[in-house]
Amino acid sequence: MNAPPPLTTPRAAADPDPTRAIIAECLRETRIRYTSKGNTFFRPRLRGVNYMQVGKSKIIDSPFTITIEWLFEQFRRLRNGWNRLLDELFPRSPALPEGHRDSRLVGRLVFAAERGYGPPIHNMHLEFWGRTYWLAWRKIAEGRTDADGCFALPFPLRAARALSIRSLNLEIQKTTRAYFRDGAPHFHFDLFRAVPVAKSDLIGMDYNLRTIALDYWLYRPAATTPRAVVDEQAGTPEIYSQGRNDALIEQATPIEITKTKHLEQIDLLPGTLTIEEIEADYPINLTRCIERRLPGYTRGDDWFGERMMNGMNRGCFVPDETRPGHFWMRYFGVCWYEINDVYALPDVAILYRLKDDGLPLPVEIRLTGRLSRGDDDPFYCRAFTAADPEAWLQAKRVARVAGAFCTEVEEHFSGTHLNAEQYAVAAYRNLRLNPVAGLLLPHLKEVSLIDHTADSGLIRGYIPTATALTYRGLLQRTRDILGVQDWRGWRPMTPISAAHSCAKAETLFWDVLGAYVDAFFAEHEAGIKAHWGEIHRFADDLVTHSVPVFVTAARDAPPPDPRYRELAAERLKHYARQYAFDPDLPRETVDGELKAVSRITAARTWDEAGERDWRNLKDACRYIIMQATYMHTWINEHQYDDLGEVRYSCGGLRFGDAPSGVMGPESDDAIAPDLTRSTEMLFFTNFLSRTEYGFITRNEEGDVNPLLIRLLEEKREAFRALGVDIDSIESRTNI
Repeated sequence: MNAPPPLTTPRAAADPDPTRAIIAECLRETRIRYTSKGNTFFRPRLRGVNYMQVGKSKIIDSPFTITIEWLFEQFRRLRNGWNRLLDELFPRSPALPEGHRDSRLVGRLVFAAERGYGPPIHNMHLEFWGRTYWLAWRKIAEGRTDADGCFALPFPLRAARALSIRSLNLEIQKTTRAYFRDGAPHFHFDLFRAVPVAKSDLIGMDYNLRTIALDYWLYRPAATTPRAVVDEQAGTPEIYSQGRNDALIEQATPIEITKTKHLEQIDLLPGTLTIEEIEADYPINLTRCIERRLPGYTRGDDWFGERMMNGMNRGCFVPDETRPGHFWMRYFGVCWYEINDVYALPDVAILYRLKDDGLPLPVEIRLTGRLSRGDDDPFYCRAFTAADPEAWLQAKRVARVAGAFCTEVEEHFSGTHLNAEQYAVAAYRNLRLNPVAGLLLPHLKEVSLIDHTADSGLIRGYIPTATALTYRGLLQRTRDILGVQDWRGWRPMTPISAAHSCAKAETLFWDVLGAYVDAFFAEHEAGIKAHWGEIHRFADDLVTHSVPVFVTAARDAPPPDPRYRELAAERLKHYARQYAFDPDLPRETVDGELKAVSRITAARTWDEAGERDWRNLKDACRYIIMQATYMHTWINEHQYDDLGEVRYSCGGLRFGDAPSGVMGPESDDAIAPDLTRSTEMLFFTNFLSRTEYGFITRNEEGDVNPLLIRLLEEKREAFRALGVDIDSIESRTNI
């Protein structure tokens, strides 16, 4: 997405502005490009995202360990090669045996539960296989579970009890991915569990395996938001594709080594390293590039307004009711969440006026809350303007940092990652035969794994040590933000001027998705209606496991102080505008909680449904794809631009020791992140932006519908005019 912003003034067309030319040049210079170079012996290898960590690197440096790892790698290669050879020597024929099917394999599949059994697992693909003494495979039966999770697979008893058969297994197959061929979705299955069947027990008409409880796409019981159980020891519900892991290794290894070098130097010789030296070891980002050519420009008012409109922070503009052409932007700080005493995070309100070119110019910044250790009033408000140049410069920095924090925690992690995961878990649990699975699954894959990694690396690790919120405070805040996310009534940000390219591009992609979803539903109408029961269960899971509407649950309520109650009301009003969330829509109450996610349908079959349900499903699918692709891409792609220079912006500013607190110069190292947090921040911003894999138009794994690609291609130039490269739009929630 890092294409140059469009030139919006008549002067620019006739007499190019040298400043814009420099910015465009820096955008080209710092644009991230990824080219896979393949695997080699001397390149470090990682098995997946979960093997990256904050702090000490897991890249091995012991010669003995390297030797052991090399031997293990050779063993793994031989094992994989042997398995491939066996597959070629003993292929699995899809043909079923001939003969009278005089016996049945029966049983029932249910989701595992903490006590007893969970709901039944419907439409699960099953195959009954026999293995001969010479290792050949024989398919004996196949089928699916019914709506109650029950199955009855008829098979010829003679085929199962043949003398050549050594062993028998019922193989429960999971849907791992959807791919498109001839314009239609097809599904790929992998073995989830093999249940041994004793050959000697097959003596009657039915062999009953009874109820089989599966740890299949389970909801995490203790999570504060709808999360999947990801157990690396017992097995994850999904795995990363090989291409995804290769891209990770290619891009992450150099910056992982850089971070490790810094951490070792900080441990041994802390006085020999500076923030500037840390930055110099990472790839140059947009603001550092511009500063080299235009010193001071990125700290000016023009750049501040432009980036708050069209950069990573992309704030929400609320018209000032008394001054035409003026807008307010809000970033909420610590509020009532659990915090530490190291970092400041005040509420920020920025007043802008629109310039002739349509870009916003800041005219006032209000900071409410603690700015120094000596402050004790969380509601004390200070106002700053350009009349005091030094304080104005510092206030803009505080505003940038608050904006970055809110964007990362609220819009990025909560609004796209956690939001996408709640739909992913419900989709994988319920959508198997319905064509909607082919529409959604390519855009929901791997997000549960990525969020699991974020739990340890970011939510438990980096963020509580680099920002004002504790781990518990983060859980509280992300739950609250998920409480203002809903598919019903969502719409893109409304542009406030011709220069508001971020909002215009968002609307353009939303329109593309509208055409795509309409066409998909028209083509697959019969299949969607025939398997409407899966949509009903999908809707049930979404509503049942949804978080409550923002602060409506007792556990989420603000403190009783009336000022906090007023703050909660202000936040809800602002979030309703920012996330197009209508808190007054009729919603369901489950176990005493008013649920944030609206119900798609209450009909168990299409005969009970109606056109409103059809419209609801289309709207929900459009919203899900939008959040998992474009909305996540925008923030992910621009992190590197706006969070690649520590003194310009960061996760949090420290109070320091001076009475002025965070209102100090950029050169004050007591306010800036410490050296450890500085290198970790640059590692993460590079890591999150540089893992370049899984894009709509590149369609690396053949799982993106060609129709969506074609519709995007038709708008390539329209997107380019808005500064968006469609080849950089992710097909799912990458890192």
